[in-house]
Amino acid sequence: MACARGDEGACEADELEEGTRVKGGTVSLRIWALIAKGEFVEAQALIAESTAAGLIEQQQAARMLERITLLSTRLGQIPATLQRVQDFPSQLREHSLFQIKQLLENKDYTLATQAQLKLAEKLIEQQDRLMGKVQ
Repeated sequence: MACARGDEGACEADELEEGTRVKGGTVSLRIWALIAKGEFVEAQALIAESTAAGLIEQQQAARMLERITLLSTRLGQIPATLQRVQDFPSQLREHSLFQIKQLLENKDYTLATQAQLKLAEKLIEQQDRLMGKVQ
């Protein structure tokens, strides 16, 4: 599921050649599954334990934590400059990227139109790039 949505790192196990094993492969997959389900607190705890035990590498843990941070970002937390774009879906300010992705995945357009949800998703995911264009 996470792999299909393009979540960074979720496809790592799929990319391995048959017969090879990555350090902490099973733990890594469990963590990515928790992230895909939005269980961020549990994922963060497992990341901390696994890193301390040496089951996953620091670099991989950092990628996982970055993904959690991004998915936890609420639309209202993006820079004010981006909140002034045309058709900004202000009704979604308190929604996180994870929640917005869930609405899109479930085709739930009760809070916002599909276009507004996609705009919100883009504003959160690409805020650094978009801010670079504005300046």
